[in-house]
Amino acid sequence: MYGYPVYPVRWPVPMQDEGRQRAVEPAERRLAADLLRAVRREERAGKFYAQLAELAPSENLRVLINIIKDERIKHLTNFSQLYRQITGREPQLLREAVPAPESFRKGVELAIRDELESMDSYRDFAEATANPHIRRAFLRAAEDEQRHSTWFSNILISLGS
Repeated sequence: MYGYPVYPVRWPVPMQDEGRQRAVEPAERRLAADLLRAVRREERAGKFYAQLAELAPSENLRVLINIIKDERIKHLTNFSQLYRQITGREPQLLREAVPAPESFRKGVELAIRDELESMDSYRDFAEATANPHIRRAFLRAAEDEQRHSTWFSNILISLGS
């Protein structure tokens, strides 16, 4: 997303089902891995947007970025809950420091790129799952990311060249 290393997903085997161990289906592994990637992406984005809001040149932009940050945190909470339901475990957050953007403009450009990448990833994740509840969650998040990219594009336009 922002030049961070991508950590492989280490899947716990076997899964717990009401205290009993059971074999893990490949589709469940992929779904859990997709959810964990989404959780980590939302975690990084929330931290990045908190820093970007501090660089905002006006209170209106700061409020808008904080709204986007809050929506990303809602996605983090939702994806974490789905991960717990699928695996019976808490998602392992990276809790790593996120580098601050060089400038507000550069941060907005990175945010647009991240929002579009997130949207594409979430649509792919939705297509890959047979679980309708999780599919809807990914599609809702993809819609939010598309809206966020539009907002950030408007911010970039308002900054001028």
